[in-house]
Amino acid sequence: MSRVAAEHRPRHIARQRAAQALYQLQINPDTPRAVVEQFLATQDFTSVDAEYFRELVIRAGNQQEAIVNQCAPHMHIPWGQLDAMERAILALAWVELAEQMQIPVKVVINEAVELAKRFGAEQSHTFINGVLDRLARQLRALEAASLR
Repeated sequence: MSRVAAEHRPRHIARQRAAQALYQLQINPDTPRAVVEQFLATQDFTSVDAEYFRELVIRAGNQQEAIVNQCAPHMHIPWGQLDAMERAILALAWVELAEQMQIPVKVVINEAVELAKRFGAEQSHTFINGVLDRLARQLRALEAASLR
């Protein structure tokens, strides 16, 4: 693994754990903080950016209305009909697109697509890619336009 890839691995794993935690929040509703504390207590976070994990889960967990309102116009099916993992992946990607401007759009979308390939339904990665591409054009118009 390259030095650059090794430096980003803790955040990559934090995104994986955040997707799992956000999925859990939908299946067994609790507070985002409680789920974060449960994950931190029961899983090995040695090679994980635990602070970034905490930030993603708490922000996404507390901003569901904004996430739904901004993602829904870019989808052909209602939010509630999405698979719980697709909702989790879109929520954490929304946090990065809307609030983490230092993370490039391309990285946000690529990470979300990889999560969908790993944890989502068979073709969810293409759905996630399309929604996030359109959402990025809304939230980060200049940066998204430069990718074309």
